[in-house]
Amino acid sequence: MLANVEIGHHTGGQEIRPATDAHGTAQRQPGAWSRWLIILVRWLLGLDYLINGFNWFCKIITPYPSTSDFIAFHPPPDIVGALIDNGLLFPLAKATELVTGIALLSDLFVPLALVLAMPVTVSVFVVDALHPHPHLRALLMGSGALIMNLFLLGAYFDHFRPMLATRGRPRLDLRTTGTATPGPAVEAFAALLRALMPLLGAISVLLGMAMVIWLAVMIAQYIGHPAPLSAIHALQPR
Repeated sequence: MLANVEIGHHTGGQEIRPATDAHGTAQRQPGAWSRWLIILVRWLLGLDYLINGFNWFCKIITPYPSTSDFIAFHPPPDIVGALIDNGLLFPLAKATELVTGIALLSDLFVPLALVLAMPVTVSVFVVDALHPHPHLRALLMGSGALIMNLFLLGAYFDHFRPMLATRGRPRLDLRTTGTATPGPAVEAFAALLRALMPLLGAISVLLGMAMVIWLAVMIAQYIGHPAPLSAIHALQPR
């Protein structure tokens, strides 16, 4: 099962080990196809985050906002424009995407990166997919990133089990490792997650490939005809 994958890291690259149950017994190791499925989704989501975050600081896609778009123009009068006008929230979200993309592609601090990126992913989903008049690109980008993020959180679920303990044990001695036992509700959730992982994985790959291809096309269009955001959206001059 995909949820039984425990992914470790070492100097030579990625190491995937079978997880153990509460008694220390090794669980069945998943097949090669499931390991490569997780790696593929991690790469696809990493590319999506990296491209979207990088575009804010150095424009490579015309329809997406960049810092250079608002030197001579005001941000658009919508929720994205309000975040940009704030001066901190939108750059912080884009920096989070950029750092998360680097972490996923390099396979470093992946569980932490997935948790940090989730608030940004949910915000993008709400803005894009739940817009009153969404278009295909917004639906794809918003839904695809959320589904891939959820799938990877499930694939790394063993790393989050201590966080789901009913009662945590605080400690000031950070030199030792504390242990926390999740309750039965967590195990029931894990069983449900195992059943959903193959479907989530297949959908993640399809959406992720479509997203990366769409992004590559937009980058190619910008290289062939570089244009600012004001070329396709009516922005008010400063």
